[in-house]
Amino acid sequence: MVALNALALFFMSDDMCAFFSSTLFAKPMGYISEIKVSLANDNQIHYKDGNITVSITLDNAAFGADYSDYFKCYIYADDFYPMCCSEHDGLSDYEWPVYTLYMTSQHVWLPGKYTLFIREKDQRLTQAVLTLDKQLKAKVTDISECQPLSDADVMTTCLEDADMNWRQMATTPGIGVLRRRVVEGTRLSVYNELRSELSSPKLSENRNMLICTVNKDLTEQTLTQFCMLMRLNTLKMVDCSTLFDVTCNNPYEQLTEQVVQESSVTFCLTNIGSLLTNGGKVITKRIIDKVRSKTDDCSLWICGTRQEVDSVLEQYPSLKDFFPRGNRLQLQPYSGFELVQAFHDTVFDSGLEPSAEATNELARNILQGYAAGNLSSWSLGDISRFVVEDVRPRYIGRVFRDVEVEEPTPLMPGDIDFEKLSGGRTDFEESIRELNAMIGLKDIKKGITTMANRTRFFQMRRKLGLRTTDKAVYHAIFTGNPGTGKTTVARMLGKAYHSLGLLSRGEVIAVDRTRLVGRYIGETEENMKTVLEEARGNVLFIDEAYTLYDGGGDRKDFGARVIDSLLTVLTQPNPDMMIIFAGYEKEMDAMLQTNPGLFGRFPYKFRFADYDADELLEIARRLLDREEFVLTDEAQAVLQKSIVQTYAERNKNFSNARWVENFVKDGILNAMADRVSAVSAPATNALYQTIEASDVQIAYEQFNPRTVELHPRRQIGFSA
Repeated sequence: MVALNALALFFMSDDMCAFFSSTLFAKPMGYISEIKVSLANDNQIHYKDGNITVSITLDNAAFGADYSDYFKCYIYADDFYPMCCSEHDGLSDYEWPVYTLYMTSQHVWLPGKYTLFIREKDQRLTQAVLTLDKQLKAKVTDISECQPLSDADVMTTCLEDADMNWRQMATTPGIGVLRRRVVEGTRLSVYNELRSELSSPKLSENRNMLICTVNKDLTEQTLTQFCMLMRLNTLKMVDCSTLFDVTCNNPYEQLTEQVVQESSVTFCLTNIGSLLTNGGKVITKRIIDKVRSKTDDCSLWICGTRQEVDSVLEQYPSLKDFFPRGNRLQLQPYSGFELVQAFHDTVFDSGLEPSAEATNELARNILQGYAAGNLSSWSLGDISRFVVEDVRPRYIGRVFRDVEVEEPTPLMPGDIDFEKLSGGRTDFEESIRELNAMIGLKDIKKGITTMANRTRFFQMRRKLGLRTTDKAVYHAIFTGNPGTGKTTVARMLGKAYHSLGLLSRGEVIAVDRTRLVGRYIGETEENMKTVLEEARGNVLFIDEAYTLYDGGGDRKDFGARVIDSLLTVLTQPNPDMMIIFAGYEKEMDAMLQTNPGLFGRFPYKFRFADYDADELLEIARRLLDREEFVLTDEAQAVLQKSIVQTYAERNKNFSNARWVENFVKDGILNAMADRVSAVSAPATNALYQTIEASDVQIAYEQFNPRTVELHPRRQIGFSA
């Protein structure tokens, strides 16, 4: 290496040296004897943005020299997150022997460790550990000189001072692993330029990337910035769901246009779950051939959740050869520090300038909620919704009451519902609490809780590094009559599994045969492609799933093609999707008995029993209480009698809680509205809240099982 440096000084031109000498050949001329840092905090312990002062004391050897504009200072948090820079956000002052830098940070200072870099005009770089205690008192330790071409050296020259893409990417939450990869790539690029000047061959670099995401926050803009900073070919975003269209004469027309005909690009594949469906094998083979072709000079990035990536690599093992270990980048959930900064930025972007007190309280509650596990799965979308739907309306409601103020009113602590951030329950615990708050379903609650606890148990074993072979497959079968809570429980499961990071979104996509089965050849496959893409990261809830299977193996029934498409997902070990088959128990059992291979794909089965009369009555009461209605004693008695009689006369098509909801909302409240509208008395709370016995009786005459027209269940099998 010494010989290489000597040759470099001899052969490199002046123009080339201008860029590289600042990194590789800094003359050691440091005169720093002490560094002190203080944070302006108005004598109060506030977590907030603001000014920071760095005082550099020079030793006697520096006496008499001109040190005006001699130093630059940078302060970074973990994962190369920039807090401030004297060149962009500061002023300087020099009075022997102290050189002082005054910097302003737009980010919130929190207790913890930071890295302080001081760059001298002669390019010598010094670093130190800056620690802020709980009172935000600063302490500087471990002062040392940075070696040429180190991470810090490259970051504070080639990136910090030279590339706007870096400044934008450096404050994006959750992508610390991408920033680290940029620094490593830049070091190699600088070194290879030097080798080129020495007529030595450049060190090769694998340009393919496997990027595993944890939410939907990784944008095309960020990926483009990453690609530019890595000095790769132009980024070409490719949505895999668009590469196969069975309705076209050539189903692979888009594959040809978007991939085969391109050259000298970096392909970034998204929606990679589509590679596991129809057409995926052909698409993957052509992409592999394209990237392997040296004449086309193409690179491959695959971007998706860990579950999606693992499933694709398992189905197409040859893809693994493209991605050495260092090129498999796993993004992480946001840290407490990143959540604080993201909230702070979102508040400002919404036009709400927070007071120091509001910033402090917000930061402290976010850290408290993060430590309790409440915010572990929050994304930028969740943060934006909280600010727009919760904080902003509270702020507007307050300031509109005092519109005569002469200056804009800052956001105050009272404008923020901190309980939603720092409440005692985690998202997982909240979903289980909601489940337990449901009426009835004793056995279901126990089974679902055990299922969720088992999942969390093995997830913690993995985090602790303990051996576990438990696969992340949680598909389930829900059987029972209509209105017994199957869809509601599915929503709670989605929320619970999202909180554990096993589903990237956690919503429920409810479908039935009419949504899945097409009317002509090819339409079913197109429907399934759309539904599976929508269900990625969610719970796919298929009601009356047995209508997809006629039991006779009739391939003319397009429902069989739905089953084929679902089996592709059901066989994946980590599909980022939970599939729930729901419907009547007898029909579901018949389908599974004739298709044992399908049965084995559902490790969990739950039977939802009918509600009894007391539970149905409690459901009705809760519906009315939620809307602030009050029953008279007579109305209470008629309601109870009506429900008991309905329960006694129910048949196999009785819809349980769904009947109660219709009875209350479309029966009782309609009858009440007619009665109140006919009254000429003044409007009062009592008049518009109190339900009379006659309201209930009129509703029952309309909704009792003897007068409700019952529609028979659709016959199993194919229907055109």
